[in-house]
Amino acid sequence: MSDTRDDPRRSLTGAVWDIAPRAPAALFAAVDELPPLAVQILHNRGHDTADKLQEFLLGPLPPHDPYLLDEMHLAVARIGQAMQKRERVCIYGDYDVDGVSATAMLLETAEALGLDAFPYIPERLTEGYGLNAGAVDAVADERAALLVTADCGATAHEEIARATAAGIDVIVTDHHPTDGRPPRATALLNPNAPGSGYPFGGLSGVGVAYKLVQALADEFPEQLPDPERFLDLVALGTVADVAPIRDENRAYVLEGLEWMRASLRPGLRALAEVARRAPESIKSDDIAFALAPRLNAAGRLASPQLALELLQAKHPVRAEEIAHELNELNAERRRLTEDVIDAARAMVNGSPVIFAADPGFAPGVVGLAASRLCEEFGAPAFIGAEVDGLIHGSARAPDGFNLRSLLERQGDWLEGWGGHASAAGFSVLPHNVDDLCRGLARDLDKLDLPRLTGPRMRADGRVYPRTISWETYQALESLGPWGQEHEEPRLVVENVRIQNTRLVGEDHVALRFEELARNVEAIWFRHGEQQVALGRGRCVDVAFRLGLRSYRGETRLQMLVDDIRLQPV
Repeated sequence: MSDTRDDPRRSLTGAVWDIAPRAPAALFAAVDELPPLAVQILHNRGHDTADKLQEFLLGPLPPHDPYLLDEMHLAVARIGQAMQKRERVCIYGDYDVDGVSATAMLLETAEALGLDAFPYIPERLTEGYGLNAGAVDAVADERAALLVTADCGATAHEEIARATAAGIDVIVTDHHPTDGRPPRATALLNPNAPGSGYPFGGLSGVGVAYKLVQALADEFPEQLPDPERFLDLVALGTVADVAPIRDENRAYVLEGLEWMRASLRPGLRALAEVARRAPESIKSDDIAFALAPRLNAAGRLASPQLALELLQAKHPVRAEEIAHELNELNAERRRLTEDVIDAARAMVNGSPVIFAADPGFAPGVVGLAASRLCEEFGAPAFIGAEVDGLIHGSARAPDGFNLRSLLERQGDWLEGWGGHASAAGFSVLPHNVDDLCRGLARDLDKLDLPRLTGPRMRADGRVYPRTISWETYQALESLGPWGQEHEEPRLVVENVRIQNTRLVGEDHVALRFEELARNVEAIWFRHGEQQVALGRGRCVDVAFRLGLRSYRGETRLQMLVDDIRLQPV
């Protein structure tokens, strides 16, 4: 691994590269059994002492006691009561992959416990996120005596009160931050609730639901002898929801991936196959970039019931039918997202605020468009779709911004808002948009915009061409699985000479470099237009991730290019 130095040059994408400084020499010496590149990568992720490195190498932390979650005993007792009284139970989940995974798991758990359970997942476009009054009434019409939420409910005080008034007890399993406990809930399971004593706040929604399953397995071991069989769903939802891959989440994802590879559910197997991923070698990035987008497409463009049905499918033929339908929806989702991005990009006018809204935007893809534009411009992006006279939008922000604070200060112009520092949702009346944008611009003007805005790309360090090898790939793989707060390594190789390039598909460019082994090919997805700048013999710097490409039974190393800088001629 080569040393690093500051370099302010922008790349072909317009980004400035932030390449991590080399770790202290003493750290390399303290753990000389590890390859230096592995030490550097782990140092960049916060394992910056010999003790922390050794702790990481010992393996993931074991799962915490589920009873460390406040009110777990109340939830288990109430479900035990439902078993004794043979009550009807509703599992009420969110419409994203995290919520649908949790819903599927809780339904299968309820079935194993002998409960009469049914699902309810709200429609994104007509009902929105979380519990709503109409849904509560529908659940009451189904004669449910108990409602268990999955990945929602922590802030639904009025809806929970409505349910209890209708004779329905409510157990909330959620991970979203909340200012207080819903007073009428029978139990609240949330590691991020005020005063929570749970030692890890990074669980996803399905992770919190799994803690309930663990506790139920302790209480009813005959009915639930092997709760670990649900870890495939836990891994699916944890990675899809971009939860941090540390603490017990790392254990869940590691073991969940093994469950997927060994005995993949018919639905996930069918989905992997239509996405052209090998079911027996599923990795976390396959979840993030292949499985999750197709499952989410159901809620964005059709009904989340499709995703739930796929996860619960028992028959391979039906699973294959649904997988193909989700694959087609995902292709449509990509097209609609590009349409919104193109239209929104044309509305950007030099303001520090990227704001675009239009009745023609597909509501289900505005969050995806906001993410892409935030990444492209290195600034907060607010994208909305106008429906029935109200703009429903999603916002995304790069590191250094706090959307919760930004939107809270503009509350006078908003009909509603909520979310996290880097991702949020909002609603605004069209005639308040100008005031909202002016207020956001004033707030952003107070920040250090030259430091924060403009696209930037982080890399773990520079490597020599000879480092790009099978041995390096295997060393990196041993540090996975990758995900939020344990991101897949991005490396930089400098001053390599282009041997040749060719277009692949509609919009990708494949490259070979003179200094690299002959069996190593690079591919830059969605950047076919850059081929004209990448002439034979040109020397470039390449930022990339290291992966594999299997074709006709042969597996080769592949550099997955993230960006390229031209060396001065």
